[in-house]
Amino acid sequence: MSNSSGDPYRKALNSALRILARREHSSVELAQKLMRRGHAEAVVQQVILECLRLNYLDDRRVLRQVLDGMQRKGFGPQRIRHELLKRGLAAGESDCGAAECMPPEEERSTASRVALKKWKSLQQEPEPGRRRLRLMRFLRSRGFSYAVIYDVMETLEGPASEDPPSSS
Repeated sequence: MSNSSGDPYRKALNSALRILARREHSSVELAQKLMRRGHAEAVVQQVILECLRLNYLDDRRVLRQVLDGMQRKGFGPQRIRHELLKRGLAAGESDCGAAECMPPEEERSTASRVALKKWKSLQQEPEPGRRRLRLMRFLRSRGFSYAVIYDVMETLEGPASEDPPSSS
C-alpha cells in the first residue's frame, strides 16, 4: 500500500487513530464510526485488523472498562447488558456477562446504595406515594430487576415508616 496522503487506507487508519486517542472503542464501535465517516467497508475491515494487530483495539479490555465503570456508577445488570449490546460487546463473547459479573447480593447492595442516595434527594417531595414511584422509576432506569427494587423499597420504607434506616 502506498503512503500517499490520498490513500483511502491511510485516511481511514488516521481517522481510526484519532477516534481511539479519545477513548477505548470496541471493534464494532470503531467500524461503525469509520463507516459513518464515509470509508469503504473493505478499507474499514483492513484498518480494524491492523488496529487489532497493533493492540490498539481490544474488545475484552473495553468490556472490562464498561463493566467496571457502570458498576462503580451504580448501574444494574439489565442496564449494563444494554450498554454492552449497544457497544457491540455481546455477553456471549465475554468470559463474564453482566449478570454473572453482578451476583444477586451485589445487585441488591448496589441498588440499596443508589436508592439511599436518591431517597435523600427526594425528601422535598411532599407526597410519599409520588416519592416512592419516582424512586422505583429511577431504580428501574438504572437497570435493576423488579424483585431487587421491591426488596430495596421494603428496606427503605420499613413496615410502618417512610424514612430510610440510618446507614452504618
